[in-house]
Amino acid sequence: MRGIDHQKALCPKCQKVNSILTCTRCGAKIELRNYDGISRCKAYLIAAIALYIPANLLPMMTVLTFNRGTPRTILGGVINLINLKMYPIAMIVFAASIIVPIFKIISLWYIIDNINTLDERKKKKLTKLYRVVHIVGKWSMLDIFVIALLVILVNVEFISQIKAEPAVLYFTAVVILTILASNEVDTRLIWDDKERYE
Repeated sequence: MRGIDHQKALCPKCQKVNSILTCTRCGAKIELRNYDGISRCKAYLIAAIALYIPANLLPMMTVLTFNRGTPRTILGGVINLINLKMYPIAMIVFAASIIVPIFKIISLWYIIDNINTLDERKKKKLTKLYRVVHIVGKWSMLDIFVIALLVILVNVEFISQIKAEPAVLYFTAVVILTILASNEVDTRLIWDDKERYE
């Protein structure tokens, strides 16, 4: 038995079950299903893919020592960190900057592309995949925080400085867009009886 069968839905803000589209406890707007979320999710993902290119091609940061340094891209920065034997930070930056965004974009696209599946096992896999994406998404800004922390900690006037470069803005936009895309996916659509609600 599902809430939609009885025109009932959970309030996204206060978790109260309601039978009308405005929560009787907190007044929040309630949707039985977010049908428009799929197209909005696709739009956010396309924008994220477009911005992910300059985020990786433009310099992310410059490490200045005695006012001398070379701007580095994300991958260049990872290689530089490996050369400096800063392996844990290199792993964090590589995972958060390269693996996580690609994983989120591909996974979300896969979920919304297969949201109308009738295969029960695939429905379970899609739901689990969405949960993983949602958990991983909480750590998406990790490398931005690492750079911000390095900028604060390493900046010693005229000796050593870390300067954020334009790719930080593009990468931040990618992270925000993938979070917005993730929030638009209504996993209840995976479990709906398609013939009944189309």
